[in-house]
Amino acid sequence: MLEVVSLRTEYLDNPLGLDARKPRLGWKLRCDGRNVMQSAYHVQASSAESFSNMLWDSGKVETSQSQGIRYAGPELKSIQRVYWRVKVWNNLGEESPFSEPVFFETGLLYSSDWKAAWIEPEKEIDIHAYKPAPYIRKEFTVKKGLVSARACLTAKGLYSFFINGHEGTDHLFTPGFTSYYKRHQYQVYDVTHLLREGVNALGAILGDGWWRGATGGASLKNNFGYKVAFLGQMVLDYEDGSRETIGSDSSFKTSTGPLLKSDMKAGDRFDARISIQGWNQPGFDDSSWGNVEVAGDGYDNLIATRSVPVKQKEKFAPSVLRTPNGETVLDFGQNIAGWVEMKVQGEAGTEVVLIHGEALNRDGNFTLHHLAEHGEMEDFQEVRYILAGNGEERYHPRFSIFGFRYVLVKNYPGEVKPENFTAVAVYSDLEQTGDFICSNPLINQLVSNSKWSQKGNFMEVPTDCPTRERAAWAGDAQVFSRTAADFMNVYPFFEKWMEDVAAEQFQDGSIGSTVPTVLGHHSMEEWERVSKQHTNPMMALRRPKPGTAGMLDGSSGWGDAAVIIPWTIYLCYGDKAILENQFDSAKAWVDYMAVCARNSNERFINTPAYQNYTDGELDADYIWDTKFHWGEWLEADTEFNDLAAVMSKTQGCYPDVATAYYAYSTRLLAEMASVLEKTEDEAKYRQLYDKIKRVYNKYFIKEDGSILEDRQAPNVRTLAFGLAEENKQQAVADRLAQLIIEQDYHLNTGFLSTPFILHTLADNGHTDIAFRLLEQDTCPSWLYAVSKGATTIWESWRGMKPNGELSGSLNHYSYGAVCDFLFACIAGIRPVWETPGYKHFRLKPLVGGTLTHARATFESLYGTIRSSWEKAGERVTYRFEVPVNTTAMIMLPGTLDDRIKVTGEFPDARYEEGRVVFTAGSGDYTFTI
Repeated sequence: MLEVVSLRTEYLDNPLGLDARKPRLGWKLRCDGRNVMQSAYHVQASSAESFSNMLWDSGKVETSQSQGIRYAGPELKSIQRVYWRVKVWNNLGEESPFSEPVFFETGLLYSSDWKAAWIEPEKEIDIHAYKPAPYIRKEFTVKKGLVSARACLTAKGLYSFFINGHEGTDHLFTPGFTSYYKRHQYQVYDVTHLLREGVNALGAILGDGWWRGATGGASLKNNFGYKVAFLGQMVLDYEDGSRETIGSDSSFKTSTGPLLKSDMKAGDRFDARISIQGWNQPGFDDSSWGNVEVAGDGYDNLIATRSVPVKQKEKFAPSVLRTPNGETVLDFGQNIAGWVEMKVQGEAGTEVVLIHGEALNRDGNFTLHHLAEHGEMEDFQEVRYILAGNGEERYHPRFSIFGFRYVLVKNYPGEVKPENFTAVAVYSDLEQTGDFICSNPLINQLVSNSKWSQKGNFMEVPTDCPTRERAAWAGDAQVFSRTAADFMNVYPFFEKWMEDVAAEQFQDGSIGSTVPTVLGHHSMEEWERVSKQHTNPMMALRRPKPGTAGMLDGSSGWGDAAVIIPWTIYLCYGDKAILENQFDSAKAWVDYMAVCARNSNERFINTPAYQNYTDGELDADYIWDTKFHWGEWLEADTEFNDLAAVMSKTQGCYPDVATAYYAYSTRLLAEMASVLEKTEDEAKYRQLYDKIKRVYNKYFIKEDGSILEDRQAPNVRTLAFGLAEENKQQAVADRLAQLIIEQDYHLNTGFLSTPFILHTLADNGHTDIAFRLLEQDTCPSWLYAVSKGATTIWESWRGMKPNGELSGSLNHYSYGAVCDFLFACIAGIRPVWETPGYKHFRLKPLVGGTLTHARATFESLYGTIRSSWEKAGERVTYRFEVPVNTTAMIMLPGTLDDRIKVTGEFPDARYEEGRVVFTAGSGDYTFTI
């Protein structure tokens, strides 16, 4: 039976508050049998769930397209609900029934729809001190005949809201993190069920959040402003067709309460003795509360929420440890980002302290030392809860989040029992799409570790770690984006974040190392204040005037996120919208690199590239040897604490890295232009790429295939980016293999090239070395961390040295990018450029190493893709599942005789380079070779 399922709008289930004028629609198909393709669809949209009031009827559209269908009904209005459904036909002549209806709802599509004012609850504040969280409230009347009610809310800072004493949503850390001055999100909630006829109460609590709380490795404060603020309106629709709007204004009342501190990094201080019970319910006496002040801010930078919400997810119970130094520590068994729910009972005034950390030191004691780059941290990742003393009390943070596996408990009254503590993982509620399992349990744990590092760091933005910095480093996100799309549906997450990358792009085209930046201030007032206090010229370079690039911005590998991530997301989801949105930004970045390459560097002025010309152009003009770069970053033979010395030696200049990325991003930009039919841009950047590649081969690749002596990374990068001329490619690959052998099958790569090393080995005749490297379990290697009990990916290959000494963050996803090799090579599930988004894909499994079986599942936009193999003696059995409305090119290792075995069912089967190759439609397949 043919059936339409999984209908989504803008990649979301029944979303509220969209500001897309023509939302994208998509669905999946179910149907028994093989080779089933959609041949046509019919979409209907209505203002009524019964479809009695039709808005749009597409009619029968002859196409196999089932994703990225644009709503084509009448122009949408603000706070409008649209129900839609679809039926399809397939190539077998079957017609489905209409699907179950789903809906989407618009937000406030025009700034004139806002009938509320920004309100500030605080008067005078100490900009240096932690501030108590403001509480605000307003009572209002709901008339008879309410049909629907929507709350449209946002804040400078974070907000939680309540209606009649009930929490208004399970969404956390709203309104989220964006480049606030240019793109400030608001959310829309259905609150109909919380309202009643008569008097109602709206209450909200505001937290510091990213707006003014500590951010980045330097715990920069007041990044966007000094005061928190709130903007909100209730939109009430009645049976008689009337609409009433109740907006934030000067009538709101404000006070402080028990939440005395709510910094996202430093943590909470909550005094339960301060009782304002009933503050968010009707009838509360707020006569002692103060008045809010109306701010003059406008609405032009407001956008609807663009990604999935942050929510509470998995929960963990602890074991209780008594450490050698006599402290009590909770071990939750998994390193996560989130918080602890605590139950406690004791005398009033007792202050319980919870301090969150990732590890025990080599003596078995709780430590934060490895997270302190410049000495011990104070006031970090802690909760201080002061008991009210009136029976059992419960607490968890509201606006703070911590990276931890262990929690040091201080001053807890009575016995510390496991049942009184629960750890809760908190992250963006992304659909989990991929999994991999094989016969090596250490690799399976590596997969789990990578997933958990993604969960711990995909919280509104793609952060580097959930502890020390919590910064959205562009380079980290760039190297992991492909693997991120294996594990989760990250399209809306990256589409939203990439728009912030473009919004914060500097005028010269350079990209910040962190986005939104936490290396410098957005607030001009705070920058001027800080600048007057610091006369060190390095401070001005590292924290430049808002809107201008600092010395740490514009780095290759980091800025290239502007090109690589949109292309990667297009490849994985097949949606050109992200290319259309980001093309100008990507182009500006490549043009910035071109300008930097044409500038000369006196350090290299006597090198051959500055003496030689080709076709009248100086070769050096195509080598990027200027500006600061992070380089390969944290190579395996580099100590975390020795990086300053390494950087000073190179002065942050890495021409081989920068030029390789210059070439690669230029090529991808040309591909983007081709997809978008920008023929002039395509020709321009293909020509530029050819010139960079020629110069790269001439000056960086030696005859023996080496690029930099004893370094694996340059060879990996050269192969992964397709930079080696055909006559040099194998020499580069062979030299890489030799370098690995010389390291006794260990890595010495860093952040940028590690994701590609196994791919490049396997694709260039060194599969055996790739598997040996993957299965290595001594330092440095992926499985070394697993063997040391890691439950997330470490920032450094030596996060825990063999002697037990700790170094760097223990929850960084970058090196977890190796998992794409498991999906794309071992299981062989690969998208292809020509038909992106897994509409047509490859199944090209790779058997090797000590593995006896492997299996991957991937939930594509079209349905579930499965690929597995099991080895028994000399024979291997392969099993595949291809979703309806897709096709797969299956490429099985085999012989000419093996081709004959499949020609009965697949007469197009051919033999190419040691594989039997044929195309299969939807269905389940099993082959034994």
